[in-house]
Amino acid sequence: MTPEARPRILPLFPLPDVVLFPGQIIPLHIFESRYRQMTRDLLDNTGEIILGTILEKDKESLKETASVQSIACQGRLQQYQALDDGRFLVMILGEKRVRIHPHIGQQLYPEARVEDLPEPSTFISDHQVFALREAIQNLKTDVKLPEGTSAQQLADILSMITPMSTKQRYHLFSISELAERVETVLEMQSTSDEDAPPE
Repeated sequence: MTPEARPRILPLFPLPDVVLFPGQIIPLHIFESRYRQMTRDLLDNTGEIILGTILEKDKESLKETASVQSIACQGRLQQYQALDDGRFLVMILGEKRVRIHPHIGQQLYPEARVEDLPEPSTFISDHQVFALREAIQNLKTDVKLPEGTSAQQLADILSMITPMSTKQRYHLFSISELAERVETVLEMQSTSDEDAPPE
């Protein structure tokens, strides 16, 4: 079996009611013993990790084998601080969407078998690109959007900052086709604006 065909097994960190997007950085406080070991293993390896979303209905299983959603974000350890008592403060950068499958390994912490997703079409109309930029600026006037920001990045940024439930945010995250994701997030953002109280 070639290295490319060999299944990738990565540490899995479950996040209740949190969705990590590519390009987003999330701080984590690592205090549980099995995840301390996971962090030490990350430091000894590539730093790649899967951050999987646990939705409200699955929280009860968090203690042992939490039911993590199948589309997850592969991230990478960017920064860390080791505390005197063995805890860690870490920063994880989201890199890409992947599909994950259950994996029973030898580690004390959860792991997942990782499957790369097919590259979706990234074409959307100029009108949709303008609408994304305008919606982001309306929500966060201090956000700086460089000229080279891709349509996919714009869609993910708007998905991150638009007020919505975790279930809705995960639904957006899991949409593979960019055009559908853009249409959906613009509709959600418009609805969010309509529901906002008058200033």
